[in-house]
Amino acid sequence: MLSAPQSNRVALYVSLNVAFLLVLILGYGIGAPQNPRLGYLVLLFALCSSYVVDLDGYNGRYALLAIFLNMYWIYFGVQDLTDLYHGVSTSGYEGLLSPTETVILVGGILLVLSYRVVVTLRNPVHRVVHAKDWSIRSALVVGLFLWLVGIGATYYWYFFVVTDKTVEGTKGIARISQYLTSGLVLAQMLLPVGIMLLAYAWRTARSRLLLALILAVISLQFLIGFVVDIKSMAIGGLSLVIVTIILTDGRVPKLWIAAAAVSIYVAFPVFQAYRAVVTGNIARTEVLNNLQATLEKVLAAKERVNSGRDRAQTFLERLSLKASVQMIVDGTANGIPFQHGYTLEPVLAAFVPRILWTDKPDIPTGRIINKVFHVTDQEETYISPSHIGELYWNFGWPGVLVGMSAIGTICGLVARRNLAECRTVTHLLLTVITVELVVHGFEGSMAGTYVVLQRSLAAVGLLHLIFAKLPVTGNSRGTIVRSSLGLSEESKSLIPFPNLLR
Repeated sequence: MLSAPQSNRVALYVSLNVAFLLVLILGYGIGAPQNPRLGYLVLLFALCSSYVVDLDGYNGRYALLAIFLNMYWIYFGVQDLTDLYHGVSTSGYEGLLSPTETVILVGGILLVLSYRVVVTLRNPVHRVVHAKDWSIRSALVVGLFLWLVGIGATYYWYFFVVTDKTVEGTKGIARISQYLTSGLVLAQMLLPVGIMLLAYAWRTARSRLLLALILAVISLQFLIGFVVDIKSMAIGGLSLVIVTIILTDGRVPKLWIAAAAVSIYVAFPVFQAYRAVVTGNIARTEVLNNLQATLEKVLAAKERVNSGRDRAQTFLERLSLKASVQMIVDGTANGIPFQHGYTLEPVLAAFVPRILWTDKPDIPTGRIINKVFHVTDQEETYISPSHIGELYWNFGWPGVLVGMSAIGTICGLVARRNLAECRTVTHLLLTVITVELVVHGFEGSMAGTYVVLQRSLAAVGLLHLIFAKLPVTGNSRGTIVRSSLGLSEESKSLIPFPNLLR
């Protein structure tokens, strides 16, 4: 028999799905499209809201699954829901589920099942956890150092090596040594780690000075991301801080999320106008030197770029991945050959430096997709395949079955030692890296994601050996941390709500 709290969560799950069904009925009445994907949307929402039944806290065992499923819904469901209200027919398939929708649903189900199996088997409730944590001073000093190195390498790479996104702009890589190339790439990977460490130090010390430092870090990264025309870089610092707050405090930072939503709403059209007016036409160094004049030019073009028949895509349209998966599923069904693992080869060579393997594979998956599937005539255009799309493109259904199960297993292994049981820097880094690379990076190519993931996990392990010295003992009811910074020993609960609906 279900406990009362779990019964409440089941009731909440049912209520959410009934409410969503009413939303669909309303949308169908307003838009009246000729081919609504109602069955697909009902099933996908039921899958993506299933975490509600087991969610045990914003930093609990199922928090990572909740984040993944929410993004899965955004990737594959939100655009169809929006099209329903606009009366747009989103699929030429008339049946209940198209082949693409079947791939998306089955892949999501396997992700959820494998995650739940791993968490259940490897993470029993109320177990005692023994770990070691960093001191606040170490987190602050190392975090600031890594961020400075990372931001410096990022600036040099995008302003003096890869000056724009065209083939011509990337020729700067050939003018520097392989040692410097490898060093700059690795140094850029330190940037998000530095931000996470600074955010952790701030949430632990609750210092206004550290808050000011965090705001300065976010602002500078936003500026560089704007100038180099990489939206993920611009909002990456803010998203990392939000995720860090959720995972360390076990609460939703409403003010920070509102600020992020406003930033995206206001800044995204500006970024689109910047790409149309500035990118490829004005050097990035010149943009920085004449930032005000550039911004005025961009704002003047914002309305033209973001409206009309040839407008740029909206934020949600750019996040939608269903069209990419459909292109791959339909294309392979009509003669485009499967890759049989070709685009995944770099994953096997993640730890082999290019200076030792001069012919190390460097496979631009997004550009290959653009060329093979005849998306555009511009060879430098990158088409995001999504991980599930790339798995299907390589191995068909076996790739989806095995690959999505493996992704769910990876996330489950990370979640088995969660921040609700034992809050440490290492646990935070592992969780946030997984969110950023596996969840947020789900839209891109797998090789780039899992090469960086392997290297990042190795780096976190090394940092843990060097800096994790403070003993921590905890379980699902609380954590005791002994600090070496002269602070009194403190015992406090890290789960302000052991059950969300109790």
